[in-house]
Amino acid sequence: MQSKNRTTLILEPKIMETINQIAINKRTAQTKIINDYLKEGIDREPKENKSKIKWIKKPDPSKSMEDLKGIIKTDKLVNAVELINQVRRGE
Repeated sequence: MQSKNRTTLILEPKIMETINQIAINKRTAQTKIINDYLKEGIDREPKENKSKIKWIKKPDPSKSMEDLKGIIKTDKLVNAVELINQVRRGE
């Protein structure tokens, strides 16, 4: 789960009216609309302006868990459930 930050933005009234109308039309929250538009704007920003920021890219809908099968080779069988349990126990 991603942590969320709360901030105060001072937006022009017309921008807020437009965001509100878009949210109503899409039947979603204004916060989601604002986040989506901010992400799009950041994606368009030149790389050198955001070089020190690790930005999470949108997932590729054409990729699935099936695409990951077989990408790691080991000498012995691995029990993924046990490995996860070890990590949870701090081992």
